[in-house]
Amino acid sequence: MSETNLAHGNREVRQQVGTSFQPADEQRRSPQVQAEVERIGKANTYFALDRDTELFDWLDDQRDAKLCGYVTSATGSGLLKACQLYRTQYVKRRGTLLEIPATVIYAEIEQHGSPTDLYCSILEEIGHPLANVGALRDLRSRAWGTLKPYGVKLLVIGNADYLTLEAFNELIDVFTKLRIPIILVGTYYLSENILERKSLPYVRVHDSFLESYEFPNLTEQEIIEVVDDWEAKFLPENGRLNLTQINSVVSYLQLKSAGLIEPLYDLLRKIAILKLDEPNFELNQANLTMKFGRRKKPKVTFKNKG
Repeated sequence: MSETNLAHGNREVRQQVGTSFQPADEQRRSPQVQAEVERIGKANTYFALDRDTELFDWLDDQRDAKLCGYVTSATGSGLLKACQLYRTQYVKRRGTLLEIPATVIYAEIEQHGSPTDLYCSILEEIGHPLANVGALRDLRSRAWGTLKPYGVKLLVIGNADYLTLEAFNELIDVFTKLRIPIILVGTYYLSENILERKSLPYVRVHDSFLESYEFPNLTEQEIIEVVDDWEAKFLPENGRLNLTQINSVVSYLQLKSAGLIEPLYDLLRKIAILKLDEPNFELNQANLTMKFGRRKKPKVTFKNKG
């Protein structure tokens, strides 16, 4: 179809639809159901389990012994949210500023993980008014001059996979000169493809982070706890799905989430919205498999703890 014919065709479609055009979802749902769908779609939470307590104990030990280390997990495990929760146990906020003493600083790295990105992330977390002002030298001086007065005893770096070699060396200098232990947090790529690199420039990085911890995936019992918590938080009491009372559904959730909490939350939102759209839909493994069969399982690296 020529451009002229295409434009003419589009005008005809607009004339046929007229002013009654609405998004497909709004056409097939009542306003009340659509509002509920949007609320569930925004549902965002994190449920702390025994695995979080065990991680926090390890982080405490690293802090007390002034030892650097790293924590790894599969993507979607909830590890970054767990680290945020750990920080809140030690540090309070007053507006955008951290209250002093700020025993634990948790900063997440964004691409491309340069030294400048690193210090900007740390200063932003602290709430420094000049977090993004100046050259690297200024940012370094500002960050170092803030960490000590704030009483920081542990610096946790999320998304450490993104860090460049130069940024890793900056962190090592923070440890060696300020004696603040650094904990790197990332996926298995961090340990297998960065810290284990054979190239000579990475020897210093490898030897500076010898302590490790693996954040585990959810067990079946933990999946049940997470699902019950999610339903209690986001579904009205008279609208609970009671998914954990259906064995085949628990098995489906464990299989399709691979024991990862974020994919599990994704599935819970999808199932809750499905039941809003199809109230008579029978929840069982076969029906869910048929309904969500195109959804892939997460790729998870399984490791045996020694």
